[in-house]
Amino acid sequence: MKKVFFIAAIMGALLLCGCSEKPEGYDSVKRAKELFEELDSARVIMEDVSAGEQLMEFTFYINKDDEMIFSYRGRSSESGGGSGEEYGYSNGAEFYYKTADSETWEVIGPADENYYYNIYTRAYRYPYARGSIFFLDGTSVESVSMSETQGGTEIVYTYDPEKLNSYAVGLLDNVSSFSELTAAYLIDENGYITEFTEKGTVTDTDGSESTVDLRITVDKMNEIYEIEAPVNNAAGEDDQEEISGN
Repeated sequence: MKKVFFIAAIMGALLLCGCSEKPEGYDSVKRAKELFEELDSARVIMEDVSAGEQLMEFTFYINKDDEMIFSYRGRSSESGGGSGEEYGYSNGAEFYYKTADSETWEVIGPADENYYYNIYTRAYRYPYARGSIFFLDGTSVESVSMSETQGGTEIVYTYDPEKLNSYAVGLLDNVSSFSELTAAYLIDENGYITEFTEKGTVTDTDGSESTVDLRITVDKMNEIYEIEAPVNNAAGEDDQEEISGN
């Protein structure tokens, strides 16, 4: 499960094309990544398809002061023997976080040392509100398929593992090589990515193989104008934490 996050987040930061000929559909995917970063609001859901498990749900909107209000629920990379779930919320002025095993929320406010790294805006977006969550490398595409579906245009890139291994492995913890990697982008009539899937196989530094079967869906684009402050526990009981947004 941990590699799913590393491949999506770290490899997603790469957007390469170089001087070689761009693969078919590249400009559409690149523009869709840019449009994602122009959204005022959206919901992003990440799933491990093979396990049938939701890894995280992130919902955000940007208010009139260009502050990003958001809520987050997901699986932590280090569970410490607990449930492995973690929660985050920002009202634009403070950032609150907790795990499912915690009874109280921790808060990062203006007086805290790391405050400015935990408050997000239209310009400084939370990682899951950035186009880098959709991996794209125009230099390593081995084959392309495109089709029209009810949801829009689907662009599927099969990547050349040798080309990926020439640079990407050094960015990933405990990964020695890729055996395969395929990414699919579903782009709607307005040019937005509504679904992204990533499937592949990697070999760990200890010689064992791990699979990647990730799906990211994006919906409620520019349709969210309010996010309810989180309750005091993951069960959603009535003892709500007194947290107010802007």
